[in-house]
Amino acid sequence: MPRSKTRCSQRQDRVLAVDTTEDVLSVALLAGGAVTRASVKAGRGHDHLLFAAVDRLLKKAGLDMKDLSALASASGPGRFTGIRIGMTFCGVAGSRLKIPVVAVNRLEALAFREAAAAREAGGKSICAVVPGWKEEKFYQVFSCGERPRPCGPPVWTTREGWLSAWPGVKESGSVVVEAVPGASEVLALALDLLSRKRLPAFEPLYLKPAGYELKKSPAG
Repeated sequence: MPRSKTRCSQRQDRVLAVDTTEDVLSVALLAGGAVTRASVKAGRGHDHLLFAAVDRLLKKAGLDMKDLSALASASGPGRFTGIRIGMTFCGVAGSRLKIPVVAVNRLEALAFREAAAAREAGGKSICAVVPGWKEEKFYQVFSCGERPRPCGPPVWTTREGWLSAWPGVKESGSVVVEAVPGASEVLALALDLLSRKRLPAFEPLYLKPAGYELKKSPAG
């Protein structure tokens, strides 16, 4: 399980973020002014691997769940079951510990990470794109401000739908950024939301039609 550390200028909170929306499960912890990350190839085993990953990360920092000041979970988009696992874990733990719980839109987290670069590139806006499965795409357009604001709703589309939408997105002046965000990006946006006390509703972001998921791939 690879790990890395970086310094963080945020206040000395202890915030744990999890992202179980992809085949790779990731967790990130802010403690003592540093961010520690871990990830593991989970496949469909997020439910039992998440607890072990969190436990190892906390022990490495010399902490316990009761020491946390907040929790954050990727709310989607991504796999249905993965979204539920991460949000249930954080929701239940947050309720028991009586600490804030943040639901983070992965598209917004990606836009938050890339906004400065998009501004430097002269973009009027930023289109955050997260790849799905079978060449599907999740995307959403945001302003390029210091704190990106949605310019429209998040969208799920097929490969054909994205090929049709892409020219219009580019013509609008958006900088298109495609990447797979993880717990680090979830944590970064969660810290900003917590600092401003602007917590979104703790709700899952299900974009992909359930019927399509069942027809095209195993339930996930």
